[in-house]
Amino acid sequence: MPVNQYGWCGKILRVDLSTSEISELDTMKYADRFLGGRGIATCIYWESVMPETGALDPGNHLIFMTGPLGATGAQGASRFIAVGKSPMRMPEGFCYGNMGGFFGPYLKRAGYDGLIITGKSEKKVYLYIQDNKTSILSADNLWGKGVYQVRDAIKEIHGKNVRFITTGPAGENLCRSANIMTDNEGSATGGFGAVFGSKNLKAIAVTGSGSPLAADPERLKELNQETIYLNKKEPVYLPFNPEQVKRTGKSSCYQCGLDCMYRNAMKTASGKDMVRKCQSMFVYFPWTARTGESAETALNATGICNDLSLCTMEMYNIVHWISAGFQSGYLNHEQTGLDISKLGKIEFFETLANMIAHRQGFGDILANGLLRAGEILGDQAKELFSPEVSGVGDGATYSAREYMMNGLLYAFEPRQPIAMLHEISRLTGLWVMNQADPKSSPVTNDVFRGAAAKFWGHEKAWDLMTHEGKAHAAVKIMNRTYFKDSLLLCDSCWPLMVSWNTPDYTGYPDLESRTFSAVTGIEMDEAGLHKYGERIFNLERAILLREGRKPKTDDIIAEFNYTQPVQTVFMNPEVIIPGPGNQVLSRRGCTIEPKIFEQMRKEFYELRGWDTDTGIQKKETLERLDLCDLL
Repeated sequence: MPVNQYGWCGKILRVDLSTSEISELDTMKYADRFLGGRGIATCIYWESVMPETGALDPGNHLIFMTGPLGATGAQGASRFIAVGKSPMRMPEGFCYGNMGGFFGPYLKRAGYDGLIITGKSEKKVYLYIQDNKTSILSADNLWGKGVYQVRDAIKEIHGKNVRFITTGPAGENLCRSANIMTDNEGSATGGFGAVFGSKNLKAIAVTGSGSPLAADPERLKELNQETIYLNKKEPVYLPFNPEQVKRTGKSSCYQCGLDCMYRNAMKTASGKDMVRKCQSMFVYFPWTARTGESAETALNATGICNDLSLCTMEMYNIVHWISAGFQSGYLNHEQTGLDISKLGKIEFFETLANMIAHRQGFGDILANGLLRAGEILGDQAKELFSPEVSGVGDGATYSAREYMMNGLLYAFEPRQPIAMLHEISRLTGLWVMNQADPKSSPVTNDVFRGAAAKFWGHEKAWDLMTHEGKAHAAVKIMNRTYFKDSLLLCDSCWPLMVSWNTPDYTGYPDLESRTFSAVTGIEMDEAGLHKYGERIFNLERAILLREGRKPKTDDIIAEFNYTQPVQTVFMNPEVIIPGPGNQVLSRRGCTIEPKIFEQMRKEFYELRGWDTDTGIQKKETLERLDLCDLL
């Protein structure tokens, strides 16, 4: 595609902390093949991070990329991607995170499409980027502080409009599950907070006054209005006692007017205002609910994780494992330093989180991540793991035994592919809501089938009781997610599969391409964006293969999918699914048969143009995707 600089800034900032050298790369040499965001960041990783480089080595690169739609006014486009070698994965390897808020758009306003950090500073430092000027500053006054104190300190130094990413004590102490955190309670899993710590980097602050241009502002304005109208829906239901917690509105990201289901502004009974997001709200909720603690206790636990920069998915699994360990008699107070009688209270969670973040006592073992803790402690410890323990993210949520095509989504990603899984779980969840109360959601059986046909591309993709069409659906979902993560469109709103405001209640799969065209001036259709997604997916595949992935033994799903029948699913406790006509079926008690998964995987290989015996990309496929440099 011919590229111009509408939407793009044209520059990527590069900072080598070992030498203090600050330089720039040309965005446009990457944009024609990889768009932005995840695509460009993955390409830079391919060029820069060798397989033998350790995640905590100075040679690891942390790559932050925005997309061409960011800061142009395009709706739901305020996100940015983080790519690097993850210390949380076992073994260490390529990974990515996706964050919202304000940092990404402000990086573009400062004149940059992205930022690359490499090397290791001799001193504790943070970066300050202001309108094409970058400074490496002392972080002595920030080191040891939690995320909220860092936020306040940076705003005091650089003004209230400064935006930032940082890590807390968990990152400083190289906890493998340490997050990076941004404004508005945004976080990214993958252990990148530990990579910050390994580089003696505490934070990155940015202010900017620029404004990336759109090629056709009037067309973009019309598309924004259409997107907002199509996206308008009922408020998100919060599963907390309304007398304890009230939703006060949405906490929007930069320039976003969409109805967001993830960023909830809320007020507790004690008068505390907070913002909480999606899964992170539930890190401690099962235990507080079980013991009768208030919802505020659960929400405060999320704040503790965010301030220390601990991954809430990993913390959920740790609490679950500790609970099981005490119940079985494997763990005790003397071994752990924990009073299990206080499980469910905030003191228990705060003690545990601080032990991990500061690597104190038993927390020093858990700071390596549960998978590595299992290797240290032995088989008896690993036997107590729940199926969710997968290294990066939640391995059992929306699994293959529940919705078959999800097995393919898990099998080819280096971390939990939550944005992809949401395409199935969200559509199914809206259908479940309709079954409970038709006024709550427009997704009937007919609407479910219509949306599946539009967005998943196979006449049998809607039928969640059969494997037919699931490889086709997985390809479509993957390609769309990869180009969406490269444009940096938000998972909360994109793709717009369902609308309360269209005649058939389904959305428009070409809305992303029309928005891209309005911003960049490059005419693009849906198929064109899907080809970008396919190219970026194949580039990531090449990285994983180079880092040691063995297709036949690694392109797999967890064993529990074959052996442990599903009993309940988040948002769908009865595991019901739509059947023919108006029938309601259920997958409760189902597993997936190994031969069925193998059949789907072989079909997936064929659709991808890979060798069906080896899972390796064919030469002609790489040539067709303009990836000859991978050969």
